[in-house]
Amino acid sequence: MTRYRNILAIFILVSSCATSSYDRIHREDRAPGHYQVNIPMADGTHLNTDVFIPRSRKKVPAVLVRTPYNKSAESWIGKAFGLFKIAVVVQDVRGKFGSEGEFYPFVNERDDGFCTLKWIRDQPWSNGVIGGWGASYLGYTQWAVSDSLDFLVPLLTGANIYEFVYPNGVFSLLSAFSWGILNDSQKLNSVPAEKIADGMHILPLAVADDSTLHDVRFLTDWMVHESEDKYWDQMNHRGITTSPVLSIAGWYDIFLKAQINDFQALQVNGNPESRMIIGPWSHGTPAFENDYGGTRKTGNPRKAFLYSVRALKGKKNKLGSPFRDARYNLFIMERNEYVGSETWPPEETRMVHWYLGPDKSLQPEESKEQGRLSYIYDPSDPYPGLGGTALGESVGAALQNPNAERKDQLVFETGILEEPMILLGNISATLWLSSDAPCTGFVISVQDVFPDGRIINVQEGAANVRFEGESQEKKEIPVWATGYQINPGHRLRVVITSGWFPRFNRNLNGCEPVYSAREMKTANQIVHYGGNTPSRINLPVYRIKGK
Repeated sequence: MTRYRNILAIFILVSSCATSSYDRIHREDRAPGHYQVNIPMADGTHLNTDVFIPRSRKKVPAVLVRTPYNKSAESWIGKAFGLFKIAVVVQDVRGKFGSEGEFYPFVNERDDGFCTLKWIRDQPWSNGVIGGWGASYLGYTQWAVSDSLDFLVPLLTGANIYEFVYPNGVFSLLSAFSWGILNDSQKLNSVPAEKIADGMHILPLAVADDSTLHDVRFLTDWMVHESEDKYWDQMNHRGITTSPVLSIAGWYDIFLKAQINDFQALQVNGNPESRMIIGPWSHGTPAFENDYGGTRKTGNPRKAFLYSVRALKGKKNKLGSPFRDARYNLFIMERNEYVGSETWPPEETRMVHWYLGPDKSLQPEESKEQGRLSYIYDPSDPYPGLGGTALGESVGAALQNPNAERKDQLVFETGILEEPMILLGNISATLWLSSDAPCTGFVISVQDVFPDGRIINVQEGAANVRFEGESQEKKEIPVWATGYQINPGHRLRVVITSGWFPRFNRNLNGCEPVYSAREMKTANQIVHYGGNTPSRINLPVYRIKGK
């Protein structure tokens, strides 16, 4: 029944698209090559579009690319696919660069995408087969019309925007503000990073964007809609396609959690040709130099277009080296190789509990000694996030040593490992917590301590916590997934704190909404361990077959 509803929705959208008389009369006369056209949408708004047509006597498949970042930057795609006699259509989305209308992120991409697909399929050079291509916002535009695409290549992106803005219900302050402020115009706003950083300290956040640039309407709406409601439903296109998907994600990427959820939703449709690659990539400039063995080991995401070529031409397909020919292709950082799996997490992954001990140790068995440790969280001086799943400069793996002496954290470590420990899957923490604040926040950062003293973040996660009483309460704190090997001679380190700012919005400890919160209060954060309160970190330990 769901599929029939999707078909009906597509029919209604397509039938409402405007028709350009100029294109209808003159399109047959256009020779192969590159030309520009303004394609009309359902409301008469024209979207500026570059069309690359290969020289061919036959009708050809096409690749659609829709971007808010200037279509001229994607001309390489037209040339690359053209070598294989595949047409490429690159379009500025509504309200951006050469296109008419008002830009409001994510909400118009389904309707406008369908009108563009209709235009392509009406062209005399089109054989009706259309694939998608692109990263980040370009990937989202694919998900928005994925039930009418024949093949998708979403790179470092997500189909459900709420999970980008509010992962696990915590506001992605840095990603939302830096992206929103820079993109709220016909072109890109030129705002110094320092000014945006200063703006994120302003309270309430309702006026922070005004002080930095001007009132960004969609950013205000994001903060007002803190819960996943009907506002976000219009930007959620998860699981609507039955076409094959090549999903390319990064362990340190802002969309990682959503992208894994997107791909798992495809398994309901059961398309056996869909593949997922998760490599050591992030959404910006890495903070720590590490090539993980170079592209010979990691592979090059851009070369995925060769996989797309074969898919669009209906040929047998498989991922080449260094990837595995499996549904999930998972890179293990610091081991620097891919492993293949037909499931997520892999069948070889077992959840192993490491318990918090009285001497701030991590130990494989529960401590009989019961106790408590505490720290003071002051939101006026939040714990700085270094690297991690953030957007922009100095993201991904980063040295954590500058935070080592901060007092607003609890640090637990294993002994020196004698054998490699491979983490491959979702991490979480089960903690017995209490606080003198009724609402507060907790952050878990899993880290790798190198023999030379360097500390590198593996993965983090945050949660807003509400307490019902004054006694300790059991809370689950989700941490994002990883593929990482802690090598022999290293130690596993777990940091419990209450900030990772500005990656995550700081909790002000007062139960106020994100949009209007302004009164900061300090909180005494208590972590209980041992006995009847066996707080632990839950690690997805992977065992390589035969070892």
